[in-house]
Amino acid sequence: MKLSYKSLIHITGSPLTSSEEFIDASTEAALLFGGTATSVKVIAEEPAALPEGKLVDADTSLRLQTATIQSDRWSTSLQTLIDQPPSYFPYQLIAGGIAFCIAIITWANLGHIDEVGKARGRLVPLGEVYKVHPVIFGKVARVYIQEGQTVKAGEVIAQLDQEIALNELERFKQELTAYQTQVLQTQALIDKTRLETKTRMVINQAEIQGQKATIAQAISKIQSQKVAIAQGEEKVQISQALLDQLYTDATAQKERLQRLKVLVEQGALSQEQLFQAQQNLSDRQRTITQQSGDIKQTLAESQREQMTLQQVLAESQRLQAELTQKQAEGNTVELQSEQTIQKLQVQKTQLQAQVQQTEKLILEAKTKLKQLALTAPVDGTVLSLNVRNSGEVVQSGQTIAELAPENAPLILEATLPTKEAGFVKVGNEVKIKFDAYPYQDYSIISGKVISISPNSTVNEQLGAVYRLEIALDRNYVKANHQTIKFQAGQTATAEIIIRRRRIIDILLEPLKELQAGGSTL
Repeated sequence: MKLSYKSLIHITGSPLTSSEEFIDASTEAALLFGGTATSVKVIAEEPAALPEGKLVDADTSLRLQTATIQSDRWSTSLQTLIDQPPSYFPYQLIAGGIAFCIAIITWANLGHIDEVGKARGRLVPLGEVYKVHPVIFGKVARVYIQEGQTVKAGEVIAQLDQEIALNELERFKQELTAYQTQVLQTQALIDKTRLETKTRMVINQAEIQGQKATIAQAISKIQSQKVAIAQGEEKVQISQALLDQLYTDATAQKERLQRLKVLVEQGALSQEQLFQAQQNLSDRQRTITQQSGDIKQTLAESQREQMTLQQVLAESQRLQAELTQKQAEGNTVELQSEQTIQKLQVQKTQLQAQVQQTEKLILEAKTKLKQLALTAPVDGTVLSLNVRNSGEVVQSGQTIAELAPENAPLILEATLPTKEAGFVKVGNEVKIKFDAYPYQDYSIISGKVISISPNSTVNEQLGAVYRLEIALDRNYVKANHQTIKFQAGQTATAEIIIRRRRIIDILLEPLKELQAGGSTL
């Protein structure tokens, strides 16, 4: 491709020969100025030969080389359009520049830029996060769930080894059976002792009653003997009085007989009267003899009655002594029985206490056995799991897993470095970008700061930080006409809008600082 004649004139300052040709410059012209593509008549001029012996300086040579390169890059029509711009082009260029400046100033004056503080965090349920931890030392036998898995209340998360607890429970059960058997045996001994005591007391009471009856008979016999003795004594007294009277009468009869004998001898009385008097004296003497015999017999009987009374009294005393002994034996049997029963009752009470203690130990062992199954306290999602394999040893109180309650609203719990927390306050708007859902594809989630920790804490990586809680405007993203809900534990970056500034203020800020610096100087 050749350079135009006029172009070479501008470059070399020498006239050239020319020939005419029509070139379509529509594409290049349209690209440069816009508008409708047209056909432009371009005169292609052949360069004239340079005068012989004329040297070209370096600047001219460079311009020629540049023109040649450009002519090789652009079409002839475009080159012509560049070399011969329309007369109104400078005005258009100036107007465009002015419009551009006005647009830029308007944009800078009306536009705003958000100043943000960036915080990293993860989704957690609003409120309490439930922690699952063993209450006893143990070794993990099996893990049933994984992080992010949904669980129901009571579902087993991990099972600790049960061998020791099962052996302990079996030992307690055997001890309980032994104690219960001993309680039954002791109660049987108590019942047997009571029955034997009752039987012995019945026999003893029967013997006592028989003894009392015998004693009563003896007492009755004693009374009878005493009555008989009294009657005999009374009879003896009467007989003795009668005998005395008979002796008196006999003495009187003897005296009368002596007087009658004198009278008979004198013949004053008949022999028959003397005989009658003798007969009366003989009757009196026979009566005295008989009465004396009766008195002796009565006295003998009275002596026998006295002897019988003494025997009965002795028997009565013996019976009374036996009664006292039997009563004492009954009391002794009853006392011994009560003591035996009391000892058995104490033994039974101790055994029952052992039973209760063992039952308590069994209950504790069963509770311990249940505690070896680490279960979910509520329906929810497993946020973190700190055990993975069987055989891991866990301590009492060690956190095994963290659960987010089901249907609990999710918030972003984030940490913000103190150097970016100067203007952060509750209510600040937040733009949240989730790591799992690129914001270019799933958009940015809006939110608000709902809580700021009153004091900073030290983070190993970030240094001093504040803990923030950010509420989300929505808990899902949409992809392919599907709604994907956020899950607890997902990480995100929160851009906290601290303040909005006009673009023009930001652009003019260096000038203001410079002006302030100059004023200070």
